[in-house]
Amino acid sequence: MLARYRQLALATLAFTLPALAATAATEPSAPAATLVSSANHQAQSPEVAIGPDDSVNMIWIDQNTADSSQTHGHGHSHMASTNLFFARSTDGGLTFSAPVSVNPTPGEVWGFSVSKPRIAVGSNGTIHVFYPANDVHPTNGKPVAVARYTRSTDGGRTFEKPQQLNAWPTTDASHLVHGGLSHAHVFGAMAVDNAGSVYTLWIDTRDMAKEGDSGKVFMAVSRDDGRTFGKDAELYPADVCPCCQLTASVDSDQRLWIGSRQVDGKFRDSVVSVSTDGGRTFTPRQRVSGEHRWEIEGCPLKPTSVTASGNNVWATYFNGGEDPAGVYVVRSTDGGKSWMAPQLVHPGATTSDAPAIALAGSTLHLFWHAKVGDGARRIYTRASTDGGVSFGPVVELPAPPGATQLPAVAGRANGSVQIAWQQGTEVRSMRWQAVPAAAQAAAAR
Repeated sequence: MLARYRQLALATLAFTLPALAATAATEPSAPAATLVSSANHQAQSPEVAIGPDDSVNMIWIDQNTADSSQTHGHGHSHMASTNLFFARSTDGGLTFSAPVSVNPTPGEVWGFSVSKPRIAVGSNGTIHVFYPANDVHPTNGKPVAVARYTRSTDGGRTFEKPQQLNAWPTTDASHLVHGGLSHAHVFGAMAVDNAGSVYTLWIDTRDMAKEGDSGKVFMAVSRDDGRTFGKDAELYPADVCPCCQLTASVDSDQRLWIGSRQVDGKFRDSVVSVSTDGGRTFTPRQRVSGEHRWEIEGCPLKPTSVTASGNNVWATYFNGGEDPAGVYVVRSTDGGKSWMAPQLVHPGATTSDAPAIALAGSTLHLFWHAKVGDGARRIYTRASTDGGVSFGPVVELPAPPGATQLPAVAGRANGSVQIAWQQGTEVRSMRWQAVPAAAQAAAAR
């Protein structure tokens, strides 16, 4: 599994800690881009969730560990040792609390930009956090990356002792995983519903030694707001792209949507499936990436994100099989049974990647990072108010000068979103309201 992305490690690191480059923000009256991470720390890979009280809850990876030689800031390593921090805003994202460490053991987190921790907030305000962590196999004594969960019931002031959600594998897949790990239960996703169920899932190597070097997906579910979890169980067989992070979301009808990439020979297809019974059963995975399939020898390290409302379902992903390669968005109007032709999100970009999607009220928001010409990587956005039939123009996020990347987004019922991103070695955030297309056109004249 993880061996195949060693060839792509340098490309991944380019997304991890970019050099700052000067560029101008497009909006002179830009919203405030709030610094969330601590000064003089190496922060990356933010995730964001909105609470029922409109609080903004953020986590990110902090690379300042006791053993800095094991951080991804010093080169790609399957033996990563990082920390996970949390901060909260109760004023719409204008200010954030001082960062709080989530993991109780320094350096415990096995996380980076393509296998990042996840956060969700339940309808009762419980803050749920799911992350990959370092451990040692109790039988063979070798390092293993495990799936770990914790929660906070006091607004993020403290977090409970983490629970390990994966069962210990009985095999040793060191010859397939490489990098010193005997097994990995990583590249995970998490979602919560209004009934107090917490869904966690991850790509798993426990059967690699006998079933090839693609991954399986395992899932563990809590029905009591994260107090306890049932035994983890196989969700998808050993045909999952082993290094493409999973995504999960619950819509207003309490349906659970899963985005992943499926291995089919030399192809890595973006696929979507849904559960309408609380994660007990799922529909067959549906390929959403159109007729131009991406043939690639190796792991592209790219997720497939999905959101839904009623019969409308939207997915966004990177496809290297399209011309041009880049970020695409696709829509279904029959609940995910069939999909329309993909739409290129950023025409004219030199490269576009790392899409994030959120439904905020009746507004569908897309964010991604891209390069235009030979400029720095910047975050861009488009929005749709007609269910994805059409999108407004491409708008550059009015972030401070420098390279901006890896957006994460959470929607509000009023149509606004909270956007978070990585800027150099900082994590920043702002509240964003899509500007109507007519107003944008008038401003451009």
